Amino acid sequence: MNQNTKFFRFVNSVIRLLLTGAVFLLFLHSLFSTSFVGRIILEDGSVQERTLNIADKPLRHLILFVFLSVSLILARRLWRAAKEQEVWGRIARYGGYVFPGLLLFTLLAGTAYVLMTQFAPGSDPAKVYAIAMQWRQGDFSAFEEDAYLFRYPFQSGIVLIFYLLSFVFGMNNYVALQLLYVVCLAFVYGLLAKLSDYFWPGKGLRNAVLICLILWVPLGFYVTYLYGILPGMALSLGAVWFAARYFSERRYRYIVLSSLCMGLATVIKMNCLIYLVGIACFLAYDFLDQVFLSKEARWKKGMVSLLFILCLTGSVALCNWTNNRIVEKIAGQKLPEGMPMISWVVMGLQEAPLGPGGYNGYISNVFTDFRYDAGKAEEASKEEIQKRVTWMLEEPLHNGIPFLGRKTAFQWNDPTFICLDRTRGRQAAVSVPAFLNDLINGRGSVRLSGLLNDMQTLIWLGVLLYLLLRWNSRNLYELMGAVIFLGGYLFHLFWESSASYTIPYFVLLIPYAVCGMAEWEDFLEKQIASLRKIGHAGAQEISEEAEEAENTAMRRKKTGTGFKVVFALAFCLLVFAFIRTNLFDRTIALNDDLQGYNASDQFYQRNN
Repeated sequence: MNQNTKFFRFVNSVIRLLLTGAVFLLFLHSLFSTSFVGRIILEDGSVQERTLNIADKPLRHLILFVFLSVSLILARRLWRAAKEQEVWGRIARYGGYVFPGLLLFTLLAGTAYVLMTQFAPGSDPAKVYAIAMQWRQGDFSAFEEDAYLFRYPFQSGIVLIFYLLSFVFGMNNYVALQLLYVVCLAFVYGLLAKLSDYFWPGKGLRNAVLICLILWVPLGFYVTYLYGILPGMALSLGAVWFAARYFSERRYRYIVLSSLCMGLATVIKMNCLIYLVGIACFLAYDFLDQVFLSKEARWKKGMVSLLFILCLTGSVALCNWTNNRIVEKIAGQKLPEGMPMISWVVMGLQEAPLGPGGYNGYISNVFTDFRYDAGKAEEASKEEIQKRVTWMLEEPLHNGIPFLGRKTAFQWNDPTFICLDRTRGRQAAVSVPAFLNDLINGRGSVRLSGLLNDMQTLIWLGVLLYLLLRWNSRNLYELMGAVIFLGGYLFHLFWESSASYTIPYFVLLIPYAVCGMAEWEDFLEKQIASLRKIGHAGAQEISEEAEEAENTAMRRKKTGTGFKVVFALAFCLLVFAFIRTNLFDRTIALNDDLQGYNASDQFYQRNN
């Protein structure tokens, strides 16, 4: 990769500016407020679930960050001390077992959780799993008019997988599927940790990334949620992993493996196309880099990158075509057209009982109103989008920006990513241990939510530090995971909202947060070393040549530093001015206690 071209610097800066803007807004959300699934009482006396927001404690997060910074410095010094002692030999001897040991711990902990709960599927996963079992009995009524697969034929992929696995595990053996999801979870953790070695070779972050993934538990709770989230993510990250290896080694077999993973992932969950778009963006850049930006045009490598894009899209088309033909063969009928996908965009721009942009039944209503005519439903959806966009643009400060701000909080600012909400109320086949029941439903859930809230803020801050401290990195491909997150952020800004939809993209940022904290620790060490050097030099005589060289270097440094300081001060002033506005309270520092919902009492489970 040619890092000296203006095009490289432009692309790198644009990507990092977009990422910094998105992450900074989400960081502000996490710093000043916290979202959770609460309950409100309607006028008729009925109780309705709704995502509520409470004021957060910025000072607490700042103190935790300072504590973490000091801890990182002390940990680095202890590590250096260990290297100088004989104990380092023993550590190095067994260091290779840490990574597989952590993965084994993930498998064992996930297996124990599944066996101790054995939660039956609930919500949409219950429908999907029930349909798969109906197929085993020769019942294909889910394809009949107004039935589930008649409306959502794209769910036939996950249904087919559950159907085929039932021949291996037996009918209604959802526990075996949950154990399979534990394996998917371990693959997700392992791939993200190993990707850190490809993104930042030589930094040795793999084990630290894996530890942070294990400590951040929301994704682990999804092993009992039999939907496309975990297997789709595992396969999509497989595609990213093989793409990263292709960029590193230029082996053609990685093209085949990446394309296969991508195709299977979209069969399970169509939103995985966001991963494909992210990979394709870097392949397109690689083509330009190889052919036009390098000193010598490498047409072969450039054309192979274009071929890689074609293989990815072709695999998606082939895998989905194959899935549809198999489903049609099993069901003995053609797959219905289903509801137009644009209807989900309409829903994402409307209010909903659970939160802005959440499910409100629009997709079903518009399809039914036009007697299952997808074409007419699509036209009606386009008209509704125009109305909502017009409404948002007519008074953006009063309508559009506050709506998008509340929607962003709804799907990104719940520190649990509704993992507990997706678990509560489901029937267990065994007696759930008291400590787990307390963790899911009782006071333990309050403590867990508080810890995750602190961790979420530190993760956003770590990503910001990564973006700023590695701004001039020469490896553009290390941004692949972050760009996929950016795609998910932009997509769900307008698509149907749910924290369960955005959790796969948040997880992608954890390696970047770890790298950011490592860079921050290096930065602090350099500043401490500089201060010591200045103090030491002041106590000794310095030669005229050394003094002149040092003065020259200082002048150059001050020229760049001065601009950065002015820019940072101007940015801080703008942020401070924004914090003092009413718009900040209506978009970032959301607090439903002011609306009389007693949100804090619900979050902390006060007064039952």
